[in-house]
Amino acid sequence: MMDDSVFGFVSVLVFGCGIYGLYAYIKMKKDGHINETLLLGKNYMEHMCKDRETFVKKALPAVLVFGIAATVYGTIDMIHCFVAPIPVIDYIGLAVFIITLVWYMVYTSKLKKKYF
Repeated sequence: MMDDSVFGFVSVLVFGCGIYGLYAYIKMKKDGHINETLLLGKNYMEHMCKDRETFVKKALPAVLVFGIAATVYGTIDMIHCFVAPIPVIDYIGLAVFIITLVWYMVYTSKLKKKYF
């Protein structure tokens, strides 16, 4: 059986990713620059974008949804791991988070193909 501390670490990591996603959303909304870490990957750079303004406008809602989903699930999982077991809520949160993550990856990949 896997050590519970590994799951606790994962919940903190997911929560941190969520907070970073929310930070990236706010920063992108303010300055209009693409967050390369969350949206592009190593083979793409912001200056390669054909229409940065439209890309950012279309990517912002996805970044916000990802940030919220990761923060909420990270919080639920931390409560499950460190405070009190809530397995049903934890599994539902995990399912919603994974669905959101897959949607985010597919959606932002399509955006990259269109604008780069």
